[in-house]
Amino acid sequence: MTCRTGIALALMLSLCAAPLAATAAASVDATAPVPEGDRAFYMEVGEAIQQAERGDTLGASIVFERLLADPRLATLAVEGRSHVWASAAMVAAEQKDFALATQRLQQALAINPHNAYARLRLAWFQLHGQQTVAAADSVILGAADSEDSPDITTEMVWQLDTGLKDLPEKRLALLQALFDSNWKNDGVEPVELWVILATLQVEAGRGDRVPATLERIDAPIALVRLRSDKRFDPYLQRDVARYEPVAAARRQIDRLRVETMLRPGLNETAVELATALMIAGDLGDVVGMTDQIAAAANAATQAPQEQAFAIGWMLDTRSRALRRLGQNDRAVANQLIAVRMAEGSDTVSQKLNLAALYMSLHRPMMAREVLRETDDANLSAYGVSSHALVSLMTARQLKDDTAAQRAWTVLEANRTEAPGQYRDALLTDNRMDEAAQVVIAQLADPLERGQILLELQDMREGPVLEGERDYHERWEQMEKRADVQAAVAKVGRIATYPLFSY
Repeated sequence: MTCRTGIALALMLSLCAAPLAATAAASVDATAPVPEGDRAFYMEVGEAIQQAERGDTLGASIVFERLLADPRLATLAVEGRSHVWASAAMVAAEQKDFALATQRLQQALAINPHNAYARLRLAWFQLHGQQTVAAADSVILGAADSEDSPDITTEMVWQLDTGLKDLPEKRLALLQALFDSNWKNDGVEPVELWVILATLQVEAGRGDRVPATLERIDAPIALVRLRSDKRFDPYLQRDVARYEPVAAARRQIDRLRVETMLRPGLNETAVELATALMIAGDLGDVVGMTDQIAAAANAATQAPQEQAFAIGWMLDTRSRALRRLGQNDRAVANQLIAVRMAEGSDTVSQKLNLAALYMSLHRPMMAREVLRETDDANLSAYGVSSHALVSLMTARQLKDDTAAQRAWTVLEANRTEAPGQYRDALLTDNRMDEAAQVVIAQLADPLERGQILLELQDMREGPVLEGERDYHERWEQMEKRADVQAAVAKVGRIATYPLFSY
């Protein structure tokens, strides 16, 4: 979540209107007159916020110091006083004084505990300070107090979900709060999170809530995952079209096409449509819908910052489609453009995907060069392990045992947080018995089970490239092992689907 003052500015300016405009950010009586003294004070606050938005955050900070000490502040209504403190907090954040920002948000909440704007921004600072549980509690309260869908980014939600992996009760409470408040990812239903929510509900004995959760899961890969897991047999009618993944893929594409017409542009919906077409196997359509973007990006040095995320991911998806069509040189060229276009956002994922592509094409020196560009990136345990896995595969191609050992050190350290990468590393080194044991352990783990069952399904794949051939052969051998098959049969099933898994 970026620390922006724009929402606070809209609020403060609305408080200056006559009569007051109703806002989603505050519970203000829209018909109550504003005393002239209060009106003047609100105008000063609004001017200070505008000053910060123009870039003069130091000047705005000085003004807010004066305004917070002004006796007129104490005469404002509770909602108004609370939002003045919240606005002052965000200006302090723009000055990188996060401790002061936190103190001011806490003061805003002491005045009005139901200030959702302040509560959700406090959650960001708590998460930034590694206070994951406190941040989750703040999101739960903020979601309950939000009149509309809570103002919280997808990145923050996923970071919280990952941080609560070992605290299932708190994780369940967080996801249930977001579900109940109708939170979405830029208008797109976060079905992956709702699958996790349904799993937590089953494990917590809250089967009564599962049907409502499943009603909001209408996407092919999420349904494949649910259908493969016997825990959901009481809730899914497998022979009904509503829960059939291929039919769901077509519904999702139709739905996203309509949404992109209603909300045109380079946004999360466009990214989701490209991904949905990829999963359905409409590779030509993925390439077609991204042709103009690729042409424009190829001629540009960088993307507009507000579009960097969407452009980077759409070109990343285009590269994957080209690879699956057997057009490897074009895939590489487009992945390079994806990296360049994502510079205004976060390029780590695009760079790791480029390194993996080079490794698959058996170009280990080029893969290693890209990996070096992400050595100092601030990665999650999953990201660190993904980097280490590609590093290991690259090292084996180069017969570099020292580099391989460095990669193994990282993979061992993060094996609990990222068991999939650890398992794939074992397969890379042909340690088949150990890899099978990791799979069996994943199947036995209630929260890892869904992901490994998804990976074991018989789904479409692109051409196997030279650098990944040994790995794929070993994966197929492992799938056929009697001990793995027996472990699958206890908790799930394997079926064939004419879909790509990602």
